[in-house]
Amino acid sequence: MKMIHSLKILTISGLLIFTSCNETKSNATKVENDQLLAQASMIPTEKEVPTIYERIAIDVSYTTLHNMLKETKYPKLLQEQGPYTIFIPLNGAIKKLHPKTLKNLQKPENTSKLEAVMDCHIFRGLINKQDIIKAIKENGGSVKLKTIGGTRLIASMKDDKIYLIDKKGNAGRLMANDIEASNGIIHTIESVMMPAN
Repeated sequence: MKMIHSLKILTISGLLIFTSCNETKSNATKVENDQLLAQASMIPTEKEVPTIYERIAIDVSYTTLHNMLKETKYPKLLQEQGPYTIFIPLNGAIKKLHPKTLKNLQKPENTSKLEAVMDCHIFRGLINKQDIIKAIKENGGSVKLKTIGGTRLIASMKDDKIYLIDKKGNAGRLMANDIEASNGIIHTIESVMMPAN
């Protein structure tokens, strides 16, 4: 009799645990104070998934950016828990900058200017491709996104391609999307976004 009673308790406990494990939370995508909030609030943090900065360091598509960021705040920032969403300019995007601009950004005394440029590519929270598309459609064809540096970029679509546009009118098409990192999401972009000043 005691054994049957114990089995009933174990069965009920198991059902409660199974039910609670199946409950998940999600936030609807919305624009709040120019900040796009992703539907997911967490991403996996398994050890084998590299951080954003580790991905920048090992991917040959980002070697130019990686070399520029070594002496900035980003090696530390982009390994923090976050989560962050980053739009990484590919090697070709950086090489499209005016040679004088690129040379100035690479000077040690201009680290703050380089960081201001990079701040135009980073957002707090997780923003995947579908979040951006949904927000664009819900906001009449374009949506403003606020970066960690306070710059507001415009996201819009043309021929099913997503573009980011900065205050100076530079437009960059998103290339690869939703690249997973342990502390965020990476998208690649074909142009460098610049701050207003």
